[in-house]
Amino acid sequence: MPIQIYPSFYMPIERVDTIGPVAAKKLQSLGYSSLGSLLFHLPKSWIDDRTITPINMLQAKQEARIVGVIQSKRSVGRGRKSTIFITLADESGINIQLSFFHANYMMRDARLQEGQTITVRGTPDKWGNQWQMTHPDWLPIAHLNAGFIPQYASLAGYHGKKIGGWIKKGLQFIAKEAESPLDVYLPDQPSLVQALRFIHTNAQYAPNSKEILQAFTRLQLEELLVYLQLMQHQRKKAAIKTTVLAATNKEQQFIDSLPFELTDAQQHVWQEISRDLASGQRMHRLLQGDVGAGKTWVAALGMVRLAAHGRQSSIMAPTEVLAQQHLETLKELLEPHHISVALLTGSTKKRERNTTLKALAAGHIDVLVGTHALLTHDVVFQDLGLAMIDEQHRFGVQQRWALSEKNTQHAVHLLAMTATPIPRSLALALYGDMHLSIMQGLPKGRKPIETRMIYQDKLPALADAIERMLEKNGRVYWVVPRIDEDDDSISVDERLATLQKRFPNENILGLHGKMKSKAKQEALSSFADGSCRILVSTTVIEVGVNVPEARVMIIEHAEMYGLAQLHQLRGRVGRSDLQSFCMLIPSQKTAATERLNLMTTCHDGLILAESDLKHRGAGDAVGTRQSGEAGFKLIDPALDADFIRQWCASPILGQLQNLSEDIIRFWRPLATPKL
Repeated sequence: MPIQIYPSFYMPIERVDTIGPVAAKKLQSLGYSSLGSLLFHLPKSWIDDRTITPINMLQAKQEARIVGVIQSKRSVGRGRKSTIFITLADESGINIQLSFFHANYMMRDARLQEGQTITVRGTPDKWGNQWQMTHPDWLPIAHLNAGFIPQYASLAGYHGKKIGGWIKKGLQFIAKEAESPLDVYLPDQPSLVQALRFIHTNAQYAPNSKEILQAFTRLQLEELLVYLQLMQHQRKKAAIKTTVLAATNKEQQFIDSLPFELTDAQQHVWQEISRDLASGQRMHRLLQGDVGAGKTWVAALGMVRLAAHGRQSSIMAPTEVLAQQHLETLKELLEPHHISVALLTGSTKKRERNTTLKALAAGHIDVLVGTHALLTHDVVFQDLGLAMIDEQHRFGVQQRWALSEKNTQHAVHLLAMTATPIPRSLALALYGDMHLSIMQGLPKGRKPIETRMIYQDKLPALADAIERMLEKNGRVYWVVPRIDEDDDSISVDERLATLQKRFPNENILGLHGKMKSKAKQEALSSFADGSCRILVSTTVIEVGVNVPEARVMIIEHAEMYGLAQLHQLRGRVGRSDLQSFCMLIPSQKTAATERLNLMTTCHDGLILAESDLKHRGAGDAVGTRQSGEAGFKLIDPALDADFIRQWCASPILGQLQNLSEDIIRFWRPLATPKL
């Protein structure tokens, strides 16, 4: 039987009504190029919409649903620029004024005439004694199907409500009989399409109900099983022979020239990598190094080995800021040894890019550093021998391999690196196609980061301490939760305003995931060069930011994060021989803050990750996922460890082996998961 899902799931995203060319281009830049990939943007939460609030019981700035009779309707202004005002009253005898901008069509809507009963949902406020609500969602009372309303995170700069509307329209293109190749192997689970429809359109079941959890589990299974099949596929690719790259005296000369001694962990990992390079088999290794453990120095040793054999190396990073930092570090380490290093990113000017590409193809560049820009077809090496992926969990499996396929003559060694602390048993399950090296411990001269837990009432004293740190030319990260419009946690803008008032002479900048790429890069660059010394940010600075002058990390609502993530954030400071500090600020004293005490005494990322697995539990079924970690959207290794281990040991993997190619071919055009 043919798979019915292909045509609709592969439909270009711009075919969905109201997604224009501009929106489509923005979505495609994030990997949402097909309808199927958009449908995997799941709700981050649900609103319980079953309660009708009387107008006289409304609370200012607290979203609510009300029902009332239209008392009057008027228009102010002309044409499309007009504002419509509707007065609504309910049985409490109190009325509320509803305002709708650019909505002249509402004057002609028969459902909005005086005497009609409608229901609206929005955020009320009070002006004098008059309740008001601006641009609420509305519908006739007869159309109300009270239940749970899905809420979506913003995407590509578009509000979650708009994203939800696109998803609802997109679902209309998916046939009910559509199927995934995996459906037949999961007879006790909902089909893929049933699970997607249920997650996006259910209004009856609460988010933590077994029905929602079952639908979400089915989507996780689709992602995990596809990922594991791809691992099986890549193992075959990895097990091929290549040229022997034996040890030379260049590596020892490089080690002797360093102003520091390699740690025992660095020496051990380099021995493993050295054996791989000299084995005649393609290296496919994952280097998991604790934050600040010195992975870049080991990577540089590999580059020295390749250059000694006349071969080229490349390292790909997820952001331009991190790529620039790698360029500066590697130039300092390698150029004294006559090893040339160049940079290529999306913002490289055309003339400079052309010059770099010509030099690369001619073999005049030994090491090329870059971002995803390295994967384009016009990037041609003379003889690439070693491909490195930094913060590899930010890349999909296909991207991981794409760089290593830039040599058609010889197999290219692949070294992936990550600072994300994943327990060994889980790492082996997730990255079963790779050998695993774990590097722990700090380079000599580094001091453990002094970590303390304080509460909100100590913020004035903390501000005084920050002032003293600034006088010593230190820099400060201030992290607040990743939030959306309906969250009640403190936002970047709110904390930014508070700090700007306290430090009026400082150039304090904000940083969050909704900013445009250029603005994010500018904020990070300003912090790196010292023109900004306090950076207020969400967790976008969790990895890939190396500013040795940063000596204080402050994390608000710390109980909202896992220990492994807190450890990652803490690792943004302590990158020099000066004492650094991490301040954890829980929102209040609760049982959840007890586990934070471990952060004040433990600096081992793997121990903290193991503790996470024991204490965090299942968490929110949907909202805490979609992080992109380890190439997944719906699976969080810290939250879903038991789930991953269970299915990695399942006999279903053996049954699927013959379908491996079909499954990969089915999913690759969807760009979901990150293949």
